[in-house]
Amino acid sequence: MKRMLLALLLGASLVALWAAGMGSAATTPPPIQAAGQSASNDQTAVGASSATQVQPSNDNTSVRVLSPGNDGSVNQTNSAQSTASATNANTATQNSTQALSGVGCGCASAPIQAATQAADSGQAAGALSAAGQLAASNGSAPTAVVGGGSGGSTNQSNTDTSGANAANTNGSGQTATQSSPGGSGLQAAQQSADNSQGALATSNATQIQPSNSNVSVRVLSPGNDGNVSQTNSASSNASATNSNGSTQNSGQTAAGGGSGIQAADQSASNDQTAVSGSLAQQVQPQNNNVSVRVLSPGSNGSVSQTNSVDSHATSTNANTAHQTSTQTAAGGPSCGCGSSSPIQAAIQNDDNTQQAGAFSASLQSGASNTNAPIRVLSPGSDGSVTQSNNDTSSATANNTNTSNQTANQTGLFAGTCGCQSQPIQVVGQSASNDQTAIGLSAAIQFGASNTNDPIRVLSPGSGGSVHQSNTVNSSADATNSNSATQHATETAFGSGSPIQAIGQRADNTQGSLAASVAAQIFPERSPCGCGSSSGNVNSPFRVLSPGSDGSVSQTNDVTSTGHASNTNATDQTATQFASPSIGCGCSRSPIQALGQLGENTQQAFGLSAAFQFGASNANHPRLVLSPGAFGSLTQRNGATSSGTGSNNNRLTQSGHQAI
Repeated sequence: MKRMLLALLLGASLVALWAAGMGSAATTPPPIQAAGQSASNDQTAVGASSATQVQPSNDNTSVRVLSPGNDGSVNQTNSAQSTASATNANTATQNSTQALSGVGCGCASAPIQAATQAADSGQAAGALSAAGQLAASNGSAPTAVVGGGSGGSTNQSNTDTSGANAANTNGSGQTATQSSPGGSGLQAAQQSADNSQGALATSNATQIQPSNSNVSVRVLSPGNDGNVSQTNSASSNASATNSNGSTQNSGQTAAGGGSGIQAADQSASNDQTAVSGSLAQQVQPQNNNVSVRVLSPGSNGSVSQTNSVDSHATSTNANTAHQTSTQTAAGGPSCGCGSSSPIQAAIQNDDNTQQAGAFSASLQSGASNTNAPIRVLSPGSDGSVTQSNNDTSSATANNTNTSNQTANQTGLFAGTCGCQSQPIQVVGQSASNDQTAIGLSAAIQFGASNTNDPIRVLSPGSGGSVHQSNTVNSSADATNSNSATQHATETAFGSGSPIQAIGQRADNTQGSLAASVAAQIFPERSPCGCGSSSGNVNSPFRVLSPGSDGSVSQTNDVTSTGHASNTNATDQTATQFASPSIGCGCSRSPIQALGQLGENTQQAFGLSAAFQFGASNANHPRLVLSPGAFGSLTQRNGATSSGTGSNNNRLTQSGHQAI
């Protein structure tokens, strides 16, 4: 309806100007300026990457027989990495400037300025990445027989990493400027921008049977062993991002006498879709550290063993589109022309659609860490032991809209003495914002185990602290944020009966869904306790070996969080000010009309579930003729789930009318 009204106004003005020109043979032809700009930008980017590693191995075998001396540090690494990136960036600009000067005196001199700008931008980015690692192994086996000396530190790692990133950025701009010294003319500006963005990122990391093994054997070989660090990690990250910062600026200025028409039409359609999917799998990762000492006094270093799987998916849409329309008309009748009755009409339409979906899953099956130092007639201390199996998945979907519509109309109007001036100012603003965010995450851990079994026979010494943990974390977050603004200002000065009309409409729809599942499953033990060794097991054994053991901390934790939130802070502000003066018998009857409509729909669903089956922590120290103290013991099995759905609406409507 608003577009039809504008078309009728433009058509009527053109007919009136043409009729006025045909009515006099001495009419001076009106100057005409017409500018048309059209831009179509289509961008497609695809990035695909794959890395596969099959049975890579590192083997270090050091044998010393009657050969005293020190061993250096050992670093063993197998890594598979895949990265895919697809990026589109659009900064197209359209600038149109129209200026008239020296329009002669004469009622028929009615200049016409018309500017049309159309921009069609399409961006599609797809990034696909996959990394696979099969049966990667690191083996270190130092052996010393009747040869004293120290062993260096050992670092062993198998790493599988996949990353996919798809990004679209649109910063296109449209600027139209029209200026005329004559008031009895037509200024028409139309701007249209259609922006479509689609980003897809998928990533997959799979690690099957990675293993780290460190076996240190000492026979009649006193000396210290260095620290041992063993890691198996699988990581997958997918990110899809759309960013739209397009702008539309329209400025119209008319100075001089007469009855002119200023019409500005701005239309923006912004469609953003971001989808990310990530999957990380780790099957039967193993870390084994075996230290054997026979008649070989000395200390062992700290032991750190980790199996970790991480999956992260992130989808983000950000829209900061701006529409600005400024119309200024000044002056009164001149050269004997009639009364001044200009028309200012501004229409702004903004349609924003945002869809974000993030899907993440991580799976860890059969992860195990084993530390088994053995001492026979070998006094010395053992270092701290840290064992962990970690399974983490997170999905984040986020939509943010901060679009802005601003319309300013200013008129200084005056009619001749005894003549009526009736300026018209009309502003129509419409914004439709639709946001959908979905975040789904799942983390599953099956049969994780940490085992620490130090054995001492006739070997006095202290045992270090022991930290064992199996953790599962899943989090899903879906967020919509809308803070669109509509500002309209109409100001009229001078004699006559101004008519001011402002209509504002905002339609906001928000839907968010966050669902998270975290599960930790341990196979059942047999009645005698000799079945599955999953969970955390600490069994130090001392025979005729005095000494103290350090503190023991054992934890099985499952955490799931689902958070869905919608926030709407739409602001509608309309200001109308009319200051007509009365003179020469002219009457005053200004009209001000203002209408504001806000429709807001919000739906938020936060779903979360945490499952823990058969979790166990076992601490069984055994002492035989071995005086000493036990350290503190902490054991915990925890399952935590949190689901939150929240809606927050802060719609503000402000209307100001002053005469």
